[in-house]
Amino acid sequence: MMRNYRNTLTDPRVFYCLLTLLVAYSLAIGFEPNAHLILPDVIREYGHFFIIGLLAAIVANTTGAGGGIIFFPAFVLLGMAAETALATSFAIQCFGMTAGAIAWRQVRVKAMIKKESKQWLDFYNVLKVTLPFSLMGLWLTQYGFPHPPVSVHILFSVFSIVVGGILLTRSANNQLNEGKGNINNITLCWVSFVGGVITAWLSVGVGELLAVLLILRGFTVNFSIAIAVTVSAINVWAGLPYHIWETEQIHILVWMFAAPAAAMGGALAGMIALKIGAVTLKRFVAIWIVFSGASYLMVTMLS
Repeated sequence: MMRNYRNTLTDPRVFYCLLTLLVAYSLAIGFEPNAHLILPDVIREYGHFFIIGLLAAIVANTTGAGGGIIFFPAFVLLGMAAETALATSFAIQCFGMTAGAIAWRQVRVKAMIKKESKQWLDFYNVLKVTLPFSLMGLWLTQYGFPHPPVSVHILFSVFSIVVGGILLTRSANNQLNEGKGNINNITLCWVSFVGGVITAWLSVGVGELLAVLLILRGFTVNFSIAIAVTVSAINVWAGLPYHIWETEQIHILVWMFAAPAAAMGGALAGMIALKIGAVTLKRFVAIWIVFSGASYLMVTMLS
């Protein structure tokens, strides 16, 4: 019993969740005398964002799609301005997707010890290709083209529905050659760059595109999601300074509740994915991508 307790305390996921909670509280409420007195009112007004953050992070980190796929539409539907919703989504995902990346790293380490798949040996090789181009697309868009020239919401929605439908159909018919992962670097570079551009506009995109591409090219679903979550985590951190100093639109009290919850959800993601199993997880990824595309389309038509 004592040994399990010590293992829990030293688990990096637990430490990260506690650190996120402390940072969120200190930035939103502070530690000034009597600062805690406003906490009951804050909880009543913003406490429901904890549930949104938890559910969004669990889904995001078990599919690789990114938490913005829930945060952005949800915040807009709750009456938040689009620019504030985007900035706040970036800030929340920094903690949720990072927790997910830590969880998937543990999955990768265990898989390599058990020699479950040789694909895990290519993990950092894929990151070396995807990260520079996704960051290039993200920064170029944030500082050069912050406002999309066309309705990127509709384009991304339609694209998600089509690609998710293809993935769902092929997985249902067992047409995915898992274990024969292969892809050329040019394709990875282009998809990563486009994903970075879309992420700058929607706070989500690069993880979803990479997850679908890698799964369709025969990489295992766990490998594909681990890559997607890791790239998404680094991209949202890289994009956060723009929203801190340029837009200054982060809703700090919403972030206070959603960020710690997202960290908790991200920490649980790897364990949940392993419980679900590869076949079910692939279909869940496909269904979720179709659903997210339809959600964005609905939000766009209502706004």
